[in-house]
Amino acid sequence: MTIIEKLTRRPVREHYRRRGYQVFRQVFSREHVATVAEHAREVSRYTGELRRQNGQFEVNDFFPGTRLVRNSILHPHLSLPEPLTALAKGLFDLVTAEQLAARLHQLDGRNNHYVVHQSLLFFSVQTTELHLDSWSVDTQPLGRSHTAWIPLQDLDHRSGVPSVVPWPRDRALSERDLGLDARGSRDERYERYHQALRRHILEESPEAATPLLRMGDLVVWSSLTPHFTLPAQAFPAARLSLQVLLRPIDLRWGDFLEQPFDRTSVALRQVNRHFSVRDFAE
Repeated sequence: MTIIEKLTRRPVREHYRRRGYQVFRQVFSREHVATVAEHAREVSRYTGELRRQNGQFEVNDFFPGTRLVRNSILHPHLSLPEPLTALAKGLFDLVTAEQLAARLHQLDGRNNHYVVHQSLLFFSVQTTELHLDSWSVDTQPLGRSHTAWIPLQDLDHRSGVPSVVPWPRDRALSERDLGLDARGSRDERYERYHQALRRHILEESPEAATPLLRMGDLVVWSSLTPHFTLPAQAFPAARLSLQVLLRPIDLRWGDFLEQPFDRTSVALRQVNRHFSVRDFAE
């Protein structure tokens, strides 16, 4: 029996369907993750421009009085300049690993081939409000994309770890469901939607699941699972971590507002039997 066959079991898949997230322990080699983290710390000494979360090429932006980089790196698994190529390779190996594919297959209940749609390398705690990753990328039907969150250091209750609100994987609330119209720019609609979503969720007195994590662990949540970041004590604080957005290759895709996009394909490069990566040269 293969590792994927052993891991494709109903209890975990049912938990993910009902609650929209799953925590896996010791998925990756602790030694490999520690090596990747060591390479990631070299970024604070790099003086050139790198592509950041906002899509722009910028130099490091440090929290005042610290060497904590606060502008995260976008798509670092694809390519980084010297002397950061070892970091890019280590991250690439993580986001295309057999171990990650096995857990995603376990959640989906079938042997999907996945597209690594986006990765973000965080160096410090991000202060994110409750939101949905579906607004960045999702499938048709909604809720079949995944966010994989990989800690690159041990994280306790003071570390600003992500928290999720347990939420059925396929429960999509539209703007109309929340009493909103579709007027305004995309940014205006995003902010208006999430304000309404937060009010709706808080009225239900929800739980919040906050896993404490060690190097080698993995958290996966659905594109429709509401989540946020707890504040660090004290702030700012180091929080090396990798966030990866993945979607099954056989489903049409778009984002929360446009389903699916008015195009049938994007440039992809197949890496192995489990993963392809997007080509952002387009």
